[in-house]
Amino acid sequence: MQNFVKRDPLMVIVFSIITCGIYMIYWLYKTMLQMNELTGKETINPMLMLILSICCPPVMLYVLYVMDQTLVAEAPKRGVQWQSNFVLWIILSLLAGVGSFVACFQVQTALNQIAEKEA
Repeated sequence: MQNFVKRDPLMVIVFSIITCGIYMIYWLYKTMLQMNELTGKETINPMLMLILSICCPPVMLYVLYVMDQTLVAEAPKRGVQWQSNFVLWIILSLLAGVGSFVACFQVQTALNQIAEKEA
């Protein structure tokens, strides 16, 4: 991945909390761009999904689903293990409200591993 910036998954969560979610919006946009680069096609339109996620929070579930399914398809091709975590993220969101933080942590960790393998 050419324009990939490795990020500390824990710091993604910390910055998201400190900025009241603003950093998570930035992270989502950048991650959607990276997902498109990973697949070599526009799997998801980052700007459209970002606007819809802000205006209609349930759209965020679709964004997380697309990220999960992209990693299910692409990570094994690059030597990184990934199993679908979408149901876990939903359950953690409903029960404890931390599903999006867990999703960010897991997705960023997987993207960092993919970047290391391709470097």
